[in-house]
Amino acid sequence: MKNWYIAIVWACLAPLCLAQSAQAPSLLSRGMSAESGLTRDAPEFQPSIGILSGYDNGPLGTDFERIGGPFQEIDGGLEARRSGGRMNLKLDYQFGLRHYTSAARLDRSNHNISLDARFLVSRRLTLILRDVGSSASYGNSLEQPATAASAGFFADAGPETFHRRTIANTALADLVFAPSSRTSIAVAGDGFVIERQFQPLADAVGWRARADLAHRYGRHKTVSLAYSFTHFDHSHSFGGADYVVFAAGHSLRLGKRSELDLLAGAGLIRSAGVRAVELDPEIARLLGTARGVEIFRLHTWAPHLMATWLQGIGRAEMRLDFARIVSDGGGLTGLARQNQGSWTFSAARARSWHPSAKLAVRTYRSLDTLLYDNTTALAGAALARRLSPRAEAVVRYEFAFYNFQHGLIQNFGRHQVAAGIVYYPFAPSAGRR
Repeated sequence: MKNWYIAIVWACLAPLCLAQSAQAPSLLSRGMSAESGLTRDAPEFQPSIGILSGYDNGPLGTDFERIGGPFQEIDGGLEARRSGGRMNLKLDYQFGLRHYTSAARLDRSNHNISLDARFLVSRRLTLILRDVGSSASYGNSLEQPATAASAGFFADAGPETFHRRTIANTALADLVFAPSSRTSIAVAGDGFVIERQFQPLADAVGWRARADLAHRYGRHKTVSLAYSFTHFDHSHSFGGADYVVFAAGHSLRLGKRSELDLLAGAGLIRSAGVRAVELDPEIARLLGTARGVEIFRLHTWAPHLMATWLQGIGRAEMRLDFARIVSDGGGLTGLARQNQGSWTFSAARARSWHPSAKLAVRTYRSLDTLLYDNTTALAGAALARRLSPRAEAVVRYEFAFYNFQHGLIQNFGRHQVAAGIVYYPFAPSAGRR
């Protein structure tokens, strides 16, 4: 599974040394997400386990059969962090195991892991190692790891289509040199892989080289210039692509609990692939088929935009993310122009009642092999009630909508509702849920 093994090794080693990290905001800690105040107050080592029951009106099988019904689920995870004089380490692992009472063949297991290790090699040199991975048989592909705009994209499952497993992983390494307290230069490399177990869908594997220059011109204001080169290769289909991005960024802290991170630029796409064509009638009669394939090449520019806004509201936080980038086409095509916007709201677990909510919309537009439009939307809310310092009752609801402009999957909606108990071995004082 290529780079996925990196995540497994990290997961085994990281819990041995992780505890809390009080990171600076994104504009001061390159590539990090806008730091959550709720996360800063979280325990150093916090595992959790939950048992829930619910109802799902059913995902879509690979034979286009839809079967749902009641289910039982075990959710859990581990959040851990450690900060020291020369290193900061963070781990966030979440899993879900679900069994359908009346349709066992739809049983699933989903896993998500995010690791971040930062080492102060010298007074002016910092090494940043990150790994983000997921393994889902049919999960919520819109739940992407929070990241600053400067970190670019992470490989993910793409548009949910069928109840089959997809494994995605991105490994990143950054070397940051700071000639002064206000200026820094970074060079970096990434590797990513997306493997889909549904044979007709295309896999993706690739790498990316990055470089940027950042300068802090005020106490809470930073400007940057960035360059990246990404190479994609696809299996189960002919073709590959190169994607070059030139961008400028601006990060600033708007207030004590408010941060904004922006990145805007343009990307040059060069790709080759195959597409179906109608044959000339004379040739069709000669070959005995009316359709064929042809190799075509694409050479065009596309906008590259990313933005993140984090806002604290009392004992709660709100986060807005937007991205317009070129990414893997979700297995149905080689490359796609992707637009994604998301909004999340969460309250500290320290309160007796703590709600959370999320809303996300993502669109794909094929750029090469198969022309299609896809829209995915997700809305959900949860309400938790503390039963004791280590346990809480949870009720949650989620609605997902999928639409492909052409084909059999049009206006496909999915409802899920669940309730249960979550247990924390170490009593949480505050944090996110």
